[in-house]
Amino acid sequence: MTKTTTAGELRAMQLPDLSREIKAQVLLIEQLRLGVQLKKEKDTAKLRRERRQLARMKTEWARKTTAQLQGVTKPSTVPTSAKASASALRATADKTADRSASQARS
Repeated sequence: MTKTTTAGELRAMQLPDLSREIKAQVLLIEQLRLGVQLKKEKDTAKLRRERRQLARMKTEWARKTTAQLQGVTKPSTVPTSAKASASALRATADKTADRSASQARS
């Protein structure tokens, strides 16, 4: 892979394509690392850029795999503490409504 793939392009890729790109990126990094160690590669920063690109690819692969396993396209953006407090509020409201209904019947 000679050109850096953007985050949008990574998101648009299917899992098999992304896996193939990851394998190609790993091979490229191995070649670059060997070139840097043997002093054949002059641009040592290129190795760092390619490692970061591999990390982006693996992150997107993990996101897609997790979403596929959960059967969900996007994870919830509501923090866990907010979900818990919302459930507690609903439970309190239900108890209050039950008390009001039982008092009205009496």
